[in-house]
Amino acid sequence: MAEDLDNIDAFEAKETSHKLPVGWLILFWGLIIWGVYYFVTYSPAISGWTQTKAYEESVKK
Repeated sequence: MAEDLDNIDAFEAKETSHKLPVGWLILFWGLIIWGVYYFVTYSPAISGWTQTKAYEESVKK
């Protein structure tokens, strides 16, 4: 047990040096890209889309 306490820095470095799985990275970047797309598409300041306009267009049809 005393050897473990003397070598605690190496133990911590070993335990925290894992890489993220590829699926998590794809999910992370995919959500960021989707968020940017969603913001650009549905933000009234950028695209001019509003729920009221969408409703009025659907009623006209």
